[in-house]
Amino acid sequence: MSQTATQTAAADSPVPLRHNSGFRMLWIGQLLSDTGSTATSIAYPLLILALTGSAVLAGTVGTLTLVVQVLLGLPGGALVDRLDRRRTMIVCDLVRAAVLAVLAALVLLHDVSWLLVLAVAIIDRAGSVLFDPAVNAALPGIVADEQLEGAWAATEARGYAASLAGPALGGALFSLGRSIPFLGDAVSYLISAATIGRIRGRFRPEPAADRAPLWREAADGIRLFGRNPLLRAVLVQAPLINFAFTGVLFTVTIALRKSGTPATTIGLAQAGIMAGGLIGALLAPRLQGRLRLSQATVAITVSATVMFGVAAFLLPSPLVAVPIAACLLLSPAANAVLFAALLRTTPEDMRGRVNSTVLLAATGLAALAPLACGLMVQHLSGRFAMLVLTGIVAVAAVICMVMPGLREAERAAQLTDAAQAGD
Repeated sequence: MSQTATQTAAADSPVPLRHNSGFRMLWIGQLLSDTGSTATSIAYPLLILALTGSAVLAGTVGTLTLVVQVLLGLPGGALVDRLDRRRTMIVCDLVRAAVLAVLAALVLLHDVSWLLVLAVAIIDRAGSVLFDPAVNAALPGIVADEQLEGAWAATEARGYAASLAGPALGGALFSLGRSIPFLGDAVSYLISAATIGRIRGRFRPEPAADRAPLWREAADGIRLFGRNPLLRAVLVQAPLINFAFTGVLFTVTIALRKSGTPATTIGLAQAGIMAGGLIGALLAPRLQGRLRLSQATVAITVSATVMFGVAAFLLPSPLVAVPIAACLLLSPAANAVLFAALLRTTPEDMRGRVNSTVLLAATGLAALAPLACGLMVQHLSGRFAMLVLTGIVAVAAVICMVMPGLREAERAAQLTDAAQAGD
């Protein structure tokens, strides 16, 4: 290669993610925000329990916020596709910061009711329903196309880090003062809004000539899944995979507790599982380019089938965390490849709707996992519940092998790469 060609290639190379100021600002802001949100997810029920003494009322936080997520998910994605995504994220952060600050102040003044706590939790979740698809849809405007896998792996690392630190932090802050977790989360949202405000780029889709009603545009997003083989495959397998993983985490907690395992040991086991995902996220860049889309999804589902089966026979030992953590080592790399393929195959003006539909399908079924697994553990055994979950993820593995969407997306990407190389 000539010196001129080398210089041109270097000039065309994207800025590494660690030097990409926009992605760095987003990552730092969301790390703090995710940690704050995870902390308050513990603090909400704790506060309602302290105010009322009712475990049932405390449990309504999770149920009703989930209902809000389901009801707003599809129209929220359509709304994100109409608006400037950066501005949407900033407004969501500022609104959530304001209501959490008000809640913290009222807690300090001893002038708060459980209904007010519930209302703030619902507003908080409604903000997430808009924020999450907006930030995902905006990612291609922040990083280069070839960096999408690495960017999502870094996002996974951020999520696992927040999952490790957030619950313990929320409990510790609540013990120091009931208002402190909410005040801390409000500050984290303000920091997130400030960091997003420093990101430069175009984050508004091209305006459509004729706007349909919001619900019709949301339905257009669902119809896209029927026409796109990759999206169709994801819509079928993602709910099964998320149900299985959510169920496994819940089953481990309940089964260990029923066997008399101390709460501290259970917490360490859960932390060990999350550590597996965090390590996997750190290793994901090394796997980038080595696993094709179909290979990555088959690898994670097959390994989960094997490891969940091993975990079933380790219960009720805390060592059950080891095979589950080992399974999570591959999860971030597989998710990064899949998420990048989803962004590349989705028209820019429909990314919000596609993200919302995937999130709704994945989390909607997973929300039933604790109830289903609780019934199985209570009336049968933890081992039985784990084996059922093993069977579910095995079905997802078969779907990955049989449905053509993943392989068709690979062939389309190869044709695109070949065409670009020819140019």
